[in-house]
Amino acid sequence: LPVARLKEALEAAGISNASRIVLCGVGGNVSPTARVFLTLEYLGMGDKTSILDGGFEAWKADGKAASTDLSSFQRGSFIPQVRNEVFVDAAWVKDHLHAPSCSIVDARDPRFYNGASAGQPRSGHIPGAKNLYFSTLVDSTNKLLPVPKLVELFDKAGVKPGEELAAYCHVGQTASLVYFAARYLGYKVHLYDGSFDEWGGRMDLPVELP
Repeated sequence: LPVARLKEALEAAGISNASRIVLCGVGGNVSPTARVFLTLEYLGMGDKTSILDGGFEAWKADGKAASTDLSSFQRGSFIPQVRNEVFVDAAWVKDHLHAPSCSIVDARDPRFYNGASAGQPRSGHIPGAKNLYFSTLVDSTNKLLPVPKLVELFDKAGVKPGEELAAYCHVGQTASLVYFAARYLGYKVHLYDGSFDEWGGRMDLPVELP
């Protein structure tokens, strides 16, 4: 959304620049929670935001208290500190397809990456992109995998330590989890927000099939 509308939404939720934010997902929906993290990162709040590992289900499974009471809070006062580098566009991706020390990471299910399932609107993937399926980054309880396992998955996908990354998926949501994990591991990472919905729909941009 435009920055002005994001500012309004955060202030209405009681968030100010001094807030400490913990995002709690519900129903195993990890990628939407990661997308909210990424949006807060874009607005300059990434270092003040965490994700509750495993979400609300893990919280309850650990015997923590839960309430049905409505929370009351005052309206916040928030001044966005926009970090434009969080998002990249198709032109940036095209310019970095063969750039040294840079990886384009496809967060979709391998069947979409490989072209086995129909794409939107074309099948295949961005040329040279490495496939790291977003759902493999969490365990069966939707908790983020331990660091050594995450490192192993990035390495297996062909992402080298110290590389700059740009993650994409269908529409820019599930790739947010790859963004979060990469940031957690210390990578310089971006999200291609148009993702394959935009790339595949532009016939001037190349698509690769195995």
